[in-house]
Amino acid sequence: MKFFSDLRLAWGYLPSSHRYEKKSRQMDDRYAQFRSIAASDVFQRYLTLDVYINSSNYRTDIKRIKSLTYKGGPEHLKLQHYKELKKYKEVKKYLKTGIESNSIALQEFIALRELVYSDTFKERVAYLKDKNRYKESPAYQQFLEYQRLKKSSTIREYFSLQKKHKAEFHERDTWRLLFADDFDSQQLGQYWSTQQEVGLGTTHVCYVQNSDYHTLDAENVDIGENRLKIALNPVEQQEGFAWDEKFGFITRDFNCSSGVVNTANLFQVRYGKIEAKLRVPKLKNAYCAFWLNTNAPTPAISLFNYCNDYLVTGIYHGNGIDQSRRRLRLNHHEFYFLEVRWSKKLITWKINGKEIARKANTVDVPLFLQLTAGTVAEVQSHLLPQYFDIDWIKVHTRTV
Repeated sequence: MKFFSDLRLAWGYLPSSHRYEKKSRQMDDRYAQFRSIAASDVFQRYLTLDVYINSSNYRTDIKRIKSLTYKGGPEHLKLQHYKELKKYKEVKKYLKTGIESNSIALQEFIALRELVYSDTFKERVAYLKDKNRYKESPAYQQFLEYQRLKKSSTIREYFSLQKKHKAEFHERDTWRLLFADDFDSQQLGQYWSTQQEVGLGTTHVCYVQNSDYHTLDAENVDIGENRLKIALNPVEQQEGFAWDEKFGFITRDFNCSSGVVNTANLFQVRYGKIEAKLRVPKLKNAYCAFWLNTNAPTPAISLFNYCNDYLVTGIYHGNGIDQSRRRLRLNHHEFYFLEVRWSKKLITWKINGKEIARKANTVDVPLFLQLTAGTVAEVQSHLLPQYFDIDWIKVHTRTV
Protein backbone atom coordinates (compact mmCIF):
# COMPACT_ATOMS: atom_id res chain seq x y z
CA MET A 1 0.00 0.00 0.00
CA LYS A 2 2.82 2.42 0.90
CA PHE A 3 4.48 1.72 -2.46
CA PHE A 4 1.41 2.85 -4.40
CA SER A 5 0.98 5.85 -2.10
CA ASP A 6 4.56 6.91 -2.74
CA LEU A 7 4.11 6.31 -6.45
CA ARG A 8 1.05 8.54 -6.58
CA LEU A 9 2.96 11.25 -4.72
CA ALA A 10 5.79 10.96 -7.23
CA TRP A 11 3.21 11.63 -9.95
CA GLY A 12 2.03 14.68 -8.04
CA TYR A 13 -1.11 13.24 -6.40
CA LEU A 14 -1.81 13.48 -2.69
CA PRO A 15 -3.98 11.28 -0.45
CA SER A 16 -7.66 12.20 -0.50
CA SER A 17 -8.42 15.29 1.58
CA HIS A 18 -11.88 13.92 2.38
CA ARG A 19 -10.53 10.66 3.74
CA TYR A 20 -7.74 12.41 5.61
CA GLU A 21 -10.14 14.89 7.23
CA LYS A 22 -12.61 12.13 8.13
CA LYS A 23 -9.84 10.09 9.73
CA SER A 24 -8.51 13.16 11.58
CA ARG A 25 -11.96 14.05 12.91
CA GLN A 26 -12.52 10.50 14.08
CA MET A 27 -9.21 10.65 15.96
CA ASP A 28 -10.17 14.08 17.36
CA ASP A 29 -13.43 12.62 18.66
CA ARG A 30 -11.68 9.62 20.19
CA TYR A 31 -9.07 11.78 21.86
CA ALA A 32 -11.74 14.16 23.18
CA GLN A 33 -13.67 11.20 24.61
CA PHE A 34 -10.49 9.79 26.14
CA ARG A 35 -9.64 13.11 27.83
CA SER A 36 -13.25 13.56 28.94
CA ILE A 37 -13.27 10.19 30.68
CA ALA A 38 -9.87 10.90 32.24
CA ALA A 39 -11.22 14.13 33.76
CA SER A 40 -14.48 12.58 35.03
CA ASP A 41 -15.28 11.96 38.70
CA VAL A 42 -15.89 8.29 37.91
CA PHE A 43 -12.39 7.80 36.51
CA GLN A 44 -10.77 9.78 39.32
CA ARG A 45 -12.58 7.55 41.82
CA TYR A 46 -11.36 4.49 39.92
CA LEU A 47 -7.76 5.74 40.09
CA THR A 48 -8.05 6.36 43.84
CA LEU A 49 -9.40 2.87 44.41
CA ASP A 50 -6.84 1.34 42.06
CA VAL A 51 -4.01 2.80 44.12
CA TYR A 52 -5.53 1.54 47.39
CA ILE A 53 -6.59 -1.94 46.22
CA ASN A 54 -3.16 -2.64 44.74
CA SER A 55 -1.31 -1.31 47.77
CA SER A 56 0.05 -3.04 50.87
CA ASN A 57 -2.42 -1.00 52.94
CA TYR A 58 -5.37 -2.91 51.46
CA ARG A 59 -3.72 -6.27 52.01
CA THR A 60 -2.87 -5.31 55.58
CA ASP A 61 -6.44 -4.15 56.28
CA ILE A 62 -7.96 -7.39 54.98
CA LYS A 63 -5.37 -9.53 56.78
CA ARG A 64 -6.04 -7.71 60.04
CA ILE A 65 -9.80 -8.27 59.74
CA LYS A 66 -9.41 -11.96 58.89
CA SER A 67 -7.00 -12.48 61.77
CA LEU A 68 -9.60 -11.40 64.34
CA THR A 69 -11.03 -14.36 66.38
CA TYR A 70 -13.68 -14.80 69.01
CA LYS A 71 -12.23 -17.72 70.89
CA GLY A 72 -9.55 -16.51 73.22
CA GLY A 73 -10.30 -12.92 72.42
CA PRO A 74 -11.37 -10.12 74.81
CA GLU A 75 -15.07 -10.69 74.23
CA HIS A 76 -14.80 -14.44 74.77
CA LEU A 77 -12.78 -13.96 77.97
CA LYS A 78 -15.26 -11.43 79.33
CA LEU A 79 -18.18 -13.79 78.70
CA GLN A 80 -16.31 -16.67 80.36
CA HIS A 81 -15.52 -14.50 83.37
CA TYR A 82 -19.18 -13.45 83.56
CA LYS A 83 -20.20 -17.12 83.70
CA GLU A 84 -17.62 -17.82 86.43
CA LEU A 85 -18.85 -14.88 88.51
CA LYS A 86 -22.40 -16.15 88.15
CA LYS A 87 -21.40 -19.18 90.29
CA TYR A 88 -20.32 -17.02 93.23
CA LYS A 89 -22.45 -17.28 96.44
CA GLU A 90 -23.12 -13.54 96.75
CA VAL A 91 -24.04 -13.36 93.08
CA LYS A 92 -26.52 -16.24 93.39
CA LYS A 93 -28.08 -14.52 96.42
CA TYR A 94 -28.38 -11.29 94.43
CA LEU A 95 -29.99 -13.08 91.51
CA LYS A 96 -32.48 -14.71 93.89
CA THR A 97 -33.34 -11.73 96.11
CA GLY A 98 -32.29 -8.74 94.08
CA ILE A 99 -30.46 -7.35 97.12
CA GLU A 100 -27.04 -5.90 96.40
CA SER A 101 -24.00 -6.04 98.66
CA ASN A 102 -20.61 -4.38 98.67
CA SER A 103 -19.01 -7.51 97.29
CA ILE A 104 -16.38 -6.71 94.65
CA ALA A 105 -17.34 -9.86 92.73
CA LEU A 106 -21.00 -8.84 92.72
CA GLN A 107 -20.24 -5.33 91.50
CA GLU A 108 -18.02 -6.75 88.73
CA PHE A 109 -20.78 -9.21 87.80
CA ILE A 110 -23.41 -6.45 87.53
CA ALA A 111 -21.11 -4.43 85.30
CA LEU A 112 -20.29 -7.42 83.10
CA ARG A 113 -23.95 -8.46 82.85
CA GLU A 114 -24.85 -5.01 81.55
CA LEU A 115 -22.05 -5.33 78.98
CA VAL A 116 -22.69 -8.87 77.70
CA TYR A 117 -26.42 -8.25 77.30
CA SER A 118 -25.88 -5.03 75.35
CA ASP A 119 -26.63 -4.96 71.64
CA THR A 120 -23.12 -3.70 70.94
CA PHE A 121 -21.50 -6.69 72.64
CA LYS A 122 -23.84 -9.15 70.94
CA GLU A 123 -23.16 -7.64 67.54
CA ARG A 124 -19.43 -7.76 68.18
CA VAL A 125 -19.56 -11.43 69.16
CA ALA A 126 -21.66 -12.27 66.12
CA TYR A 127 -19.22 -10.35 63.93
CA LEU A 128 -16.22 -12.22 65.37
CA LYS A 129 -17.90 -15.58 64.89
CA ASP A 130 -18.72 -14.82 61.23
CA LYS A 131 -15.98 -16.28 59.03
CA ASN A 132 -17.04 -13.98 56.18
CA ARG A 133 -16.94 -10.83 58.31
CA TYR A 134 -14.22 -9.28 56.10
CA LYS A 135 -16.87 -8.91 53.39
CA GLU A 136 -18.65 -6.32 55.52
CA SER A 137 -15.50 -4.28 56.04
CA PRO A 138 -14.99 -0.86 54.39
CA ALA A 139 -11.86 -2.25 52.73
CA TYR A 140 -13.75 -5.08 51.05
CA GLN A 141 -16.62 -2.76 50.08
CA GLN A 142 -14.07 -0.56 48.33
CA PHE A 143 -12.76 -3.67 46.58
CA LEU A 144 -16.27 -4.45 45.32
CA GLU A 145 -16.72 -0.85 44.15
CA TYR A 146 -13.35 -1.08 42.38
CA GLN A 147 -14.42 -4.26 40.60
CA ARG A 148 -17.72 -2.69 39.50
CA LEU A 149 -15.96 0.36 38.13
CA LYS A 150 -13.31 -1.74 36.41
CA LYS A 151 -16.03 -3.66 34.55
CA SER A 152 -18.09 -0.56 33.74
CA SER A 153 -18.42 0.56 30.12
CA THR A 154 -16.80 3.92 30.90
CA ILE A 155 -13.57 2.51 32.34
CA ARG A 156 -13.41 -0.25 29.73
CA GLU A 157 -13.79 2.35 26.98
CA TYR A 158 -10.96 4.41 28.47
CA PHE A 159 -8.51 1.52 28.44
CA SER A 160 -9.69 0.34 25.04
CA LEU A 161 -9.00 3.77 23.56
CA GLN A 162 -5.67 3.95 25.35
CA LYS A 163 -4.60 0.56 24.01
CA LYS A 164 -5.67 1.22 20.41
CA HIS A 165 -4.33 4.77 20.16
CA LYS A 166 -1.54 4.94 22.71
CA ALA A 167 1.00 6.40 20.30
CA GLU A 168 -1.43 8.91 18.77
CA PHE A 169 -2.70 10.10 22.16
CA HIS A 170 0.82 10.39 23.55
CA GLU A 171 1.80 12.48 20.55
CA ARG A 172 -1.15 14.81 21.12
CA ASP A 173 -0.30 15.11 24.79
CA THR A 174 3.13 16.49 23.88
CA TRP A 175 1.65 19.56 22.16
CA ARG A 176 0.03 22.67 23.63
CA LEU A 177 -2.08 25.02 21.53
CA LEU A 178 -0.52 28.51 21.26
CA PHE A 179 -2.61 30.11 18.55
CA ALA A 180 -5.76 29.24 16.62
CA ASP A 181 -8.11 31.03 14.27
CA ASP A 182 -11.04 29.43 12.45
CA PHE A 183 -12.14 32.75 10.92
CA ASP A 184 -15.73 32.36 12.08
CA SER A 185 -16.13 36.02 13.02
CA GLN A 186 -17.12 38.83 10.66
CA GLN A 187 -13.69 40.44 10.67
CA LEU A 188 -10.03 39.63 11.18
CA GLY A 189 -9.00 38.82 14.74
CA GLN A 190 -6.81 41.01 16.89
CA TYR A 191 -3.59 39.20 15.97
CA TRP A 192 -3.81 39.93 12.24
CA SER A 193 -2.59 42.90 10.19
CA THR A 194 -3.07 43.56 6.47
CA GLN A 195 0.12 45.63 6.23
CA GLN A 196 3.12 44.08 4.59
CA GLU A 197 5.76 43.80 7.28
CA VAL A 198 8.68 42.20 5.45
CA GLY A 199 10.96 45.16 4.81
CA LEU A 200 8.45 47.65 6.21
CA GLY A 201 10.38 48.03 9.43
CA THR A 202 13.36 49.57 7.61
CA THR A 203 11.98 50.95 4.36
CA HIS A 204 8.39 51.90 5.21
CA VAL A 205 7.47 50.79 1.70
CA CYS A 206 4.76 48.26 0.85
CA TYR A 207 6.07 46.42 -2.18
CA VAL A 208 6.17 43.22 -4.25
CA GLN A 209 9.08 41.56 -6.02
CA ASN A 210 9.84 42.78 -9.53
CA SER A 211 8.98 39.30 -10.78
CA ASP A 212 5.41 39.78 -9.50
CA TYR A 213 2.56 41.07 -11.65
CA HIS A 214 0.28 42.29 -8.91
CA THR A 215 0.20 45.06 -6.37
CA LEU A 216 -1.00 44.88 -2.76
CA ASP A 217 -4.19 46.30 -1.30
CA ALA A 218 -5.68 45.57 2.14
CA GLU A 219 -9.16 45.56 0.57
CA ASN A 220 -8.33 42.19 -0.96
CA VAL A 221 -8.17 40.51 2.45
CA ASP A 222 -11.56 39.60 3.88
CA ILE A 223 -13.55 37.09 5.91
CA GLY A 224 -16.25 35.25 3.98
CA GLU A 225 -17.98 31.88 4.27
CA ASN A 226 -16.21 31.48 7.65
CA ARG A 227 -12.85 31.57 5.90
CA LEU A 228 -9.98 33.96 5.41
CA LYS A 229 -10.03 34.94 1.75
CA ILE A 230 -7.15 36.62 -0.07
CA ALA A 231 -8.49 37.80 -3.41
CA LEU A 232 -6.79 38.34 -6.74
CA ASN A 233 -8.82 41.17 -8.26
CA PRO A 234 -8.56 42.99 -11.60
CA VAL A 235 -7.51 46.68 -11.54
CA GLU A 236 -6.87 49.24 -14.25
CA GLN A 237 -3.23 50.27 -14.36
CA GLN A 238 -2.75 50.71 -10.62
CA GLU A 239 0.66 52.08 -9.66
CA GLY A 240 2.68 50.34 -6.97
CA PHE A 241 6.20 49.61 -5.73
CA ALA A 242 8.35 46.66 -6.75
CA TRP A 243 11.79 45.64 -5.58
CA ASP A 244 14.43 45.25 -8.25
CA GLU A 245 17.76 43.73 -7.22
CA LYS A 246 19.65 46.12 -9.53
CA PHE A 247 17.71 49.37 -9.13
CA GLY A 248 16.07 48.95 -5.73
CA PHE A 249 12.50 50.25 -5.39
CA ILE A 250 10.81 51.09 -8.66
CA THR A 251 7.24 52.02 -9.54
CA ARG A 252 5.19 49.94 -11.96
CA ASP A 253 1.65 49.76 -13.25
CA PHE A 254 -0.30 46.62 -12.39
CA ASN A 255 -3.56 45.14 -13.71
CA CYS A 256 -3.98 42.76 -10.79
CA SER A 257 -4.27 43.48 -7.09
CA SER A 258 -3.94 41.06 -4.18
CA GLY A 259 -3.32 41.19 -0.45
CA VAL A 260 -1.16 40.09 2.43
CA VAL A 261 -2.06 39.30 6.04
CA ASN A 262 0.31 38.57 8.92
CA THR A 263 0.80 38.53 12.68
CA ALA A 264 4.05 40.52 12.58
CA ASN A 265 4.14 42.35 15.90
CA LEU A 266 1.21 40.52 17.45
CA PHE A 267 2.15 36.83 17.44
CA GLN A 268 5.42 35.04 16.77
CA VAL A 269 6.58 31.48 17.26
CA ARG A 270 9.98 29.85 17.70
CA TYR A 271 9.74 26.11 16.99
CA GLY A 272 6.45 24.26 17.01
CA LYS A 273 3.78 22.70 14.82
CA ILE A 274 1.96 24.91 12.32
CA GLU A 275 -1.22 23.58 10.72
CA ALA A 276 -3.62 25.04 8.18
CA LYS A 277 -6.53 24.02 5.97
CA LEU A 278 -5.99 25.69 2.57
CA ARG A 279 -7.52 25.91 -0.89
CA VAL A 280 -5.59 27.24 -3.89
CA PRO A 281 -6.93 29.52 -6.65
CA LYS A 282 -7.72 28.20 -10.12
CA LEU A 283 -5.49 30.39 -12.25
CA LYS A 284 -2.36 29.75 -14.24
CA ASN A 285 0.60 31.84 -13.06
CA ALA A 286 -1.13 32.61 -9.75
CA TYR A 287 0.59 31.67 -6.53
CA CYS A 288 -0.53 31.41 -2.92
CA ALA A 289 1.92 31.32 -0.06
CA PHE A 290 2.14 30.77 3.68
CA TRP A 291 5.37 31.93 5.29
CA LEU A 292 7.11 32.33 8.60
CA ASN A 293 8.88 35.69 8.41
CA THR A 294 10.78 38.37 10.25
CA ASN A 295 10.67 42.08 9.47
CA ALA A 296 13.89 41.61 7.51
CA PRO A 297 14.00 39.67 4.22
CA THR A 298 15.73 36.76 6.03
CA PRO A 299 15.54 34.45 7.84
CA ALA A 300 12.25 33.01 6.62
CA ILE A 301 10.60 29.61 6.22
CA SER A 302 8.37 28.81 3.27
CA LEU A 303 5.59 26.64 4.66
CA PHE A 304 3.54 26.54 1.48
CA ASN A 305 4.25 28.31 -1.81
CA TYR A 306 2.20 26.90 -4.66
CA CYS A 307 2.17 27.97 -8.28
CA ASN A 308 1.55 26.21 -11.60
CA ASP A 309 1.35 22.70 -10.11
CA TYR A 310 4.56 23.07 -8.10
CA LEU A 311 4.99 23.49 -4.38
CA VAL A 312 8.10 25.24 -3.09
CA THR A 313 9.11 24.76 0.54
CA GLY A 314 12.32 25.67 2.25
CA ILE A 315 14.50 27.88 4.41
CA TYR A 316 15.75 31.33 3.47
CA HIS A 317 18.69 32.67 5.44
CA GLY A 318 21.67 34.96 5.15
CA ASN A 319 23.82 32.26 3.56
CA GLY A 320 21.37 31.45 0.79
CA ILE A 321 18.33 29.30 0.11
CA ASP A 322 17.70 25.66 0.97
CA GLN A 323 14.47 24.76 -0.77
CA SER A 324 12.57 21.86 -2.32
CA ARG A 325 10.40 22.05 -5.42
CA ARG A 326 7.86 19.27 -5.83
CA ARG A 327 5.23 18.74 -8.48
CA LEU A 328 1.76 18.53 -6.95
CA ARG A 329 -1.57 18.48 -8.74
CA LEU A 330 -3.79 20.35 -6.29
CA ASN A 331 -7.50 20.58 -7.05
CA HIS A 332 -8.86 24.12 -6.66
CA HIS A 333 -12.20 22.67 -5.53
CA GLU A 334 -10.57 20.84 -2.62
CA PHE A 335 -9.08 21.97 0.68
CA TYR A 336 -5.72 20.55 1.73
CA PHE A 337 -4.27 20.03 5.19
CA LEU A 338 -0.81 21.45 5.78
CA GLU A 339 1.33 20.45 8.75
CA VAL A 340 4.84 21.80 9.31
CA ARG A 341 6.93 20.74 12.29
CA TRP A 342 9.79 23.06 13.15
CA SER A 343 12.25 21.86 15.76
CA LYS A 344 15.71 22.99 16.72
CA LYS A 345 17.31 20.46 14.39
CA LEU A 346 14.73 19.67 11.70
CA ILE A 347 11.79 20.99 9.70
CA THR A 348 9.30 18.61 8.07
CA TRP A 349 6.43 19.41 5.71
CA LYS A 350 3.30 17.29 5.30
CA ILE A 351 0.15 17.69 3.24
CA ASN A 352 -2.83 15.42 3.98
CA GLY A 353 -0.56 13.47 6.31
CA LYS A 354 2.01 12.72 3.60
CA GLU A 355 5.55 13.99 4.08
CA ILE A 356 6.66 16.04 1.09
CA ALA A 357 9.90 17.58 2.34
CA ARG A 358 12.37 17.75 5.22
CA LYS A 359 15.30 20.04 5.89
CA ALA A 360 17.94 20.47 8.58
CA ASN A 361 16.90 23.58 10.46
CA THR A 362 19.10 26.70 10.46
CA VAL A 363 16.57 29.19 11.87
CA ASP A 364 16.43 29.79 15.63
CA VAL A 365 14.65 33.15 15.96
CA PRO A 366 10.93 33.86 16.49
CA LEU A 367 8.97 34.28 13.25
CA PHE A 368 5.51 35.59 12.47
CA LEU A 369 2.81 34.09 10.25
CA GLN A 370 2.24 35.61 6.82
CA LEU A 371 -0.14 34.62 4.03
CA THR A 372 -0.37 36.16 0.59
CA ALA A 373 -1.36 35.51 -3.00
CA GLY A 374 -0.16 36.97 -6.28
CA THR A 375 0.75 36.43 -9.92
CA VAL A 376 4.07 35.81 -11.66
CA ALA A 377 2.81 36.79 -15.15
CA GLU A 378 0.15 38.94 -16.77
CA VAL A 379 -3.34 37.56 -16.29
CA GLN A 380 -6.49 38.30 -18.24
CA SER A 381 -9.00 40.35 -16.27
CA HIS A 382 -11.95 38.14 -17.20
CA LEU A 383 -10.32 35.25 -15.29
CA LEU A 384 -10.47 37.24 -12.07
CA PRO A 385 -11.33 37.33 -9.23
CA GLN A 386 -9.65 34.25 -7.80
CA TYR A 387 -9.16 33.39 -4.13
CA PHE A 388 -6.67 31.84 -1.77
CA ASP A 389 -8.91 30.38 0.97
CA ILE A 390 -7.77 29.56 4.49
CA ASP A 391 -10.32 27.68 6.60
CA TRP A 392 -8.28 27.63 9.80
CA ILE A 393 -4.80 27.94 11.25
CA LYS A 394 -3.35 26.39 14.41
CA VAL A 395 0.04 26.74 16.05
CA HIS A 396 1.25 24.40 18.80
CA THR A 397 4.36 24.25 20.97
CA ARG A 398 5.98 21.19 22.50
CA THR A 399 5.22 20.53 26.15
CA VAL A 400 8.18 18.18 26.60
